[in-house]
Amino acid sequence: GGGGGGGVRRRRRREAGGGRTERRRRRGRSRSRSRSRRGRNDSVGGGGAAIGPYGSGDHRHDVDTFINQNMLEARVAHALRTMTVEEQKKVMGTDGGENSFVLIDRVKSPNAVVMSRIRKLESVR
Repeated sequence: GGGGGGGVRRRRRREAGGGRTERRRRRGRSRSRSRSRRGRNDSVGGGGAAIGPYGSGDHRHDVDTFINQNMLEARVAHALRTMTVEEQKKVMGTDGGENSFVLIDRVKSPNAVVMSRIRKLESVR
């Protein structure tokens, strides 16, 4: 097999055409999934009470806000709504635990994160 030389050739090509690939790489980096990044959906679901580490005080409103703010799919919303109140609070992070209430600009797939949280709780049951 002549598989050994391929890596060297590729590396040389990247160095030779450095300007274009560097620009492309930089452009890709601007779409980071940084936790501190805001902007796209800052005001989604506004108007209600502020959601603190223990929710707003109105649990049903918190569930609706969580679903809308994180743009969850119907199947994920249904899975969340069919859980007990305590489990819902753990999934949403309104139990004062480690989970975050706002996912939309912090993770790639809020639906996957919420389903993962739900599965984790169901496996403990």
